[in-house]
Amino acid sequence: MMNTISTDQNTMKPLHTPLLIAGVLLTLLGVVGIFLPGALSLAIEVFLGWLMITGGILWAYYTYQWHNASFTSWLKPLILIAAGILLLVYPVSGIAAITLLISFYLITDAFGSFALALELRPSSGWLWMLFNGLLSLALAVIILVGWPASSPVYLGIIVGISLLFDGVSLFMLGLAIKKDNDNDIV
Repeated sequence: MMNTISTDQNTMKPLHTPLLIAGVLLTLLGVVGIFLPGALSLAIEVFLGWLMITGGILWAYYTYQWHNASFTSWLKPLILIAAGILLLVYPVSGIAAITLLISFYLITDAFGSFALALELRPSSGWLWMLFNGLLSLALAVIILVGWPASSPVYLGIIVGISLLFDGVSLFMLGLAIKKDNDNDIV
């Protein structure tokens, strides 16, 4: 019987249960994000704000310990802390900024996919890359047309869909490992 998983089975055996659990949790989080996109957008924005503040504080500590004489050494931690505070004080603007950055990423991804599709053409699979590029470009245009008013909805839905597919992928991987483990016992 042919293995469906290319990694060492002994390494993968204990992973099926954590993968199943993570898959279910990410899938549920993704579904919640799709149905409550504003709440997920706000959670992402607040998390990013606190992450920037924490990073700024840690960088400030490093600067204080080893590079405190130079004013330019203090710029990075101060900018991180200030940006984090701005995200927490102005969450709607922060969500709009994050959504705009995602649209720029999607545009870049689209043109990268187009370039790869042209490079692969006429090999099999080139149409999938073209489709991926068109989908990324369409999502970017949808975001930009509705931006900034629709940012809370778009950010939450896009991240929710990503979490949903990540969760389903992990869950299916966990099932495949469990199936291989069950076949080894027989």
